[in-house]
Amino acid sequence: MKQMGQNGFTLIELVVVLVIIAIGAGLFVPNIGAWLTNYHLRCATRDIVSTMRTAQMKAISNNIQYRVNFNASEVGAVNSFVLQRSIGGVWGNDGAVQTLPPGITVDIDQLAGGRALFNPNATASTGSATLKNAEGAQKKISITPATGRVRIE
Repeated sequence: MKQMGQNGFTLIELVVVLVIIAIGAGLFVPNIGAWLTNYHLRCATRDIVSTMRTAQMKAISNNIQYRVNFNASEVGAVNSFVLQRSIGGVWGNDGAVQTLPPGITVDIDQLAGGRALFNPNATASTGSATLKNAEGAQKKISITPATGRVRIE
């Protein structure tokens, strides 16, 4: 028996709301897998472009060559990249080695030696790198040699 002035929800109302939430979650969860692979691809692309743009800016401001080195033995890991600078003709890491997320691969066949080189006069090596996820989606990073511009296609 309800008395006057008592407000609240019954147990049945709470169970109905929980069932509706469970049904919604059941419909949403299978789509997360596809969303995550595309999210990883976008994040990896942005990370590489950001590192390349950092190399370009540092090359100009420090007046030495910088490069982004992919998958080389000195990097130490497959599907990884690192920012490097030239010190007296010897290349040294200028930061930590960054590894791509799982399921993301990078095709560097269009980059000379698997490296993107940036010069102090704002020019760069020519080429492109293509990132792919497990579902076949891909993003292409291109470098314009005359200006050193890095862009995502």
